Amino acid sequence: MKRSTISSNARSLIGIAVMAVLSLAVIAVSDPLYKALRGPVTTASPEAPLADGIYTHEALEPDANGFRDRTTLTVSDGIIVSCVWDSFNSDGESKQKLSMEGQYIMTEDGPLWKAQSDSVCRYLIEHQRLAGLAGDDGYTTDAVASVSINVYPFMNGVEECLRQAEIK
Repeated sequence: MKRSTISSNARSLIGIAVMAVLSLAVIAVSDPLYKALRGPVTTASPEAPLADGIYTHEALEPDANGFRDRTTLTVSDGIIVSCVWDSFNSDGESKQKLSMEGQYIMTEDGPLWKAQSDSVCRYLIEHQRLAGLAGDDGYTTDAVASVSINVYPFMNGVEECLRQAEIK
């Protein structure tokens, strides 16, 4: 009996084809698998139905320190999955970046402006609403620890983004 052999070129091509198929399979299942393992961003739901998309609001005028607030929300599957609150000076410099570089200091021993901004954004994503975030004075309640900045500009930006996202 004669035994047939496959040439080394044919084996190489088969190997490449198998690797390509396996790579495509990994790519196809990785995103749904990641989402399933990660779980939902939150179990809360927004007060009104929201359309998926990215929504941004920028204040019309700068504040007393020359910074203009910008709030950006990302909605996916009807819930807020991402939130960014930042402020920019007339040179376009980000307050988050300036605070991380030590060029925007509110207090010597308190958290950076960026950390406080991130905290209120996490609150919004977790709760899917602004209720309970701030008191009548515009400062956060005990619901958000270590935030000492006035959050009215954030709340105004979020409310405008939610108006843009609301399904009517």
